[in-house]
Amino acid sequence: MKLTEQENRIHEQFTEYGRNAKEWLRKCQMLLPLVVKYEVWKKKGFLSIYEYAAKLAGMSHSGVDETLWVMRKIEDKPALMAVVERKGIQSVKPVANIATLETQEYWAQNAMKMPQKVLRTFVREGRSDSWVAPSSQPDELDVTVRLKPDLARRLEQLKKHADFEEHFGQLLAALEKRLEGTSPEPVKTASRPVPAAISRFVYARTSWLCAFPKCLKRATSLHHTQRWALEKVHDPSRLHAVCTEHERLAHRGLIENEEGPPHTWRIRREPDRNDAKFYIDTLVSLYRPSG
Repeated sequence: MKLTEQENRIHEQFTEYGRNAKEWLRKCQMLLPLVVKYEVWKKKGFLSIYEYAAKLAGMSHSGVDETLWVMRKIEDKPALMAVVERKGIQSVKPVANIATLETQEYWAQNAMKMPQKVLRTFVREGRSDSWVAPSSQPDELDVTVRLKPDLARRLEQLKKHADFEEHFGQLLAALEKRLEGTSPEPVKTASRPVPAAISRFVYARTSWLCAFPKCLKRATSLHHTQRWALEKVHDPSRLHAVCTEHERLAHRGLIENEEGPPHTWRIRREPDRNDAKFYIDTLVSLYRPSG
């Protein structure tokens, strides 16, 4: 909808004030630990640091606690403190508890480049699986599946058989083969949009959920694991529905074994800079919003 000249001025003013408000909030957050250390709030007659921060900076009770926690964690890490000055407390919160003096530069670079939600996903999944030494990873995992009562009881009974895992693996392989048998043929084309039939198939394959292991977020895009720009092919076997966070991580080269089946995907700490896909992704990142 087109705005009038007056409406445009109102929007521009509001945006400018909002931007300034964020900047001043960041400055208040940086000063808050000193306000606490020297008990400035008490000397100025406030009942608590929460009242002081609320009345003078509009900070909530939880916002004060969060700010003090993060600042305490990174107070000896200048690289992360510099990120807070530029992007605010939220930008480093996902790494505040894991960054060390030795790794602060690495995490500061990621915090500057990644939106907070993407960084949080990167940290959570990397810590839970990919960055754990193979010798420390469990030989078996518990899996929770919601089933109708009768089916659940039948499955529990079958689990008592000694060769259950072997037969269950065969069942999964047969099911995967059957599902792929309904897959549309790959389409080679100079057109970037994914053909409708392929799009429907790929989204339906995971019921519109992200294909990344254990991720239950709604899929927001189709990801070419071989990069469409390199081959100009829409191949259902190399197209996967992913959420925004995992799509961003994939295009940063941070998904290990990306061209394998999704259950083998893992988060990795650094991209393979020798991979042609990394070059394509770098170019794409120049034209996409940073948020």
